[in-house]
Amino acid sequence: METLDFSVENAVGWIRLTRPEIHNPLDVPLRTDLMTVLEQVRNDPAVRVLVLNGGAGAFCAGGNLHALQEHANAGPAYWQRRINAGLRLTDDLLNVGCPVIAAIDGPAIGAGFALALSADMIIASPRAKFAMAHLRLGLVPDLGALYLLPRVVGLQRAKELVFSTRDVSADEARELGIVMEVHASEALEARARDMAERMARAAPTAVALSKAMLNASLDSDRQSAFALEAASQAAAFAAPEPAAQVEAILGKQRPAFSGLKYARG
Repeated sequence: METLDFSVENAVGWIRLTRPEIHNPLDVPLRTDLMTVLEQVRNDPAVRVLVLNGGAGAFCAGGNLHALQEHANAGPAYWQRRINAGLRLTDDLLNVGCPVIAAIDGPAIGAGFALALSADMIIASPRAKFAMAHLRLGLVPDLGALYLLPRVVGLQRAKELVFSTRDVSADEARELGIVMEVHASEALEARARDMAERMARAAPTAVALSKAMLNASLDSDRQSAFALEAASQAAAFAAPEPAAQVEAILGKQRPAFSGLKYARG
């Protein structure tokens, strides 16, 4: 693909953005390639975790300014179509039925910040920085950022980050709950690999159902959440994994889906 490499190792799909020299702009080619990979993952049960990585010293520094300039006079209808296409990418990332880990070793700016927020977990190096920089261009945060950010940092802090457009260091991002862990650049991929390969040993049906329920939890009332839990657990029991797990445990055999514990960073 033009903008990324995709490979599968030990049930982990690695999405490596391949234009770090220009900070991996989230342009139409990258969006198209990401959506192609996500479609492939949805149809491949062998992929149980995804890791998104922008390369050494890079992640995604937002939109392509040359493309924005080229289409400056395109009109509202064009931009609405363009933004809706970006929102489909966000939906695809949020709804893919496996954990997504973003391993960030450089700037995640504007749309790149929103892309990171679409992951289930973010780990970062000290070289990472984050900024809701859209207002620097007179634009509104997009790719679902105004929905996702308040759910991570709270409404008041989300407003401050959007209105100030300031840079947030990796350490502050961890304090705010944006980043889960900070590791040295040279250790970042190894940590992502350890997390991902251990998560890949979980029962895939239960993981997909749990992710869907967690994603819905902040928008659900208690009764709706309880109803979704009951339906999801019924679906989990109907899958082949629980019976095989119980049989293995009672027979003092190693379960097929094991090794979930991993050390916190």
